[in-house]
Amino acid sequence: MLNENNPILKVKNISKVYAEDKNNIVNALNDVNFKIIKGEAFGLVGESGCGKSTLAQIIMNLILADKGEIIYIKDGKEINILSLKGKKMKALRKEIQFIFQDPYSSINPRKKIGWLIKEPLIIHKIGADDAQREKMVDEMLSSVGLDKNYKNRFPSELSGGQRQRVAIAIALILKPKFVICDEAVSALDVSVQAQILNLLRDMQKKMGLTYLFISHNLNVVSYISDRIAVMYLGEIVEMGNSETIFKNPLHPYTKALFSASVNINDEINPVILKGEPPSKAALTKGCVFASRCRYCSEKCLTEKPVLKEMDDNRKIACHLYNEY
Repeated sequence: MLNENNPILKVKNISKVYAEDKNNIVNALNDVNFKIIKGEAFGLVGESGCGKSTLAQIIMNLILADKGEIIYIKDGKEINILSLKGKKMKALRKEIQFIFQDPYSSINPRKKIGWLIKEPLIIHKIGADDAQREKMVDEMLSSVGLDKNYKNRFPSELSGGQRQRVAIAIALILKPKFVICDEAVSALDVSVQAQILNLLRDMQKKMGLTYLFISHNLNVVSYISDRIAVMYLGEIVEMGNSETIFKNPLHPYTKALFSASVNINDEINPVILKGEPPSKAALTKGCVFASRCRYCSEKCLTEKPVLKEMDDNRKIACHLYNEY
């Protein structure tokens, strides 16, 4: 049972603006807030370009936010990740790891699998000697479903699913507490996706992990996540329990995402979004989804909806959620 009063990460008022000049300003993230509970899988879903990966990079302190804080809770102490540099950030990276989207480009093709998995142990000086590190590599390979003989293979000798298992092993060899999975199955065939998702769930239970699972596919996110946040153009538009949102999405954008994820023969009234997402540089002061929403009113064009809490513990940013 997840304890809402025991968060491991707090995203507080995060905003990020990219500006080439005063006439070309892009709001990549706009006042994003949520918390991730220790031991849960928290899903972040939205179309490409909505700001998901930018937020992931900010959480990892790879790029700076213009506003806000990323608070990581360790041993009851709150640490603002964005204030850390050098050795302090390096020490925290043992607890916060990243599984990338593409196993074909995230792994060094010139190194053998054993070396790739062992490298984090060497960097962080874990293990009494090389023999102990080799044993840890063998155990991790077994945990992700690969024989220890894979240590002597190059990435080019592996299938996509096997490479992603190696990527997972590299991320988990340090025994982290918090793992960001950024489109971790989107480059894989559907059948292989299911295998990797089940592996991630098994490893979560085995190691007591907390996940931030990022994807553009709501079905995938719903399968692995306890709670979901739906993002559109840098803003959270709906957030709540995975089962609640899966059974009854309220925001028109969430409805459209589900409609795009199911077989059209199973969808009686598919929600088709009109047009393309507007330029982030051309957004109005109203709802970010207004230009593509079939329910849009004058209020939606002029007044930004706030993310408000509902009776079923979900939050939604929509003026008209109860009128359609």
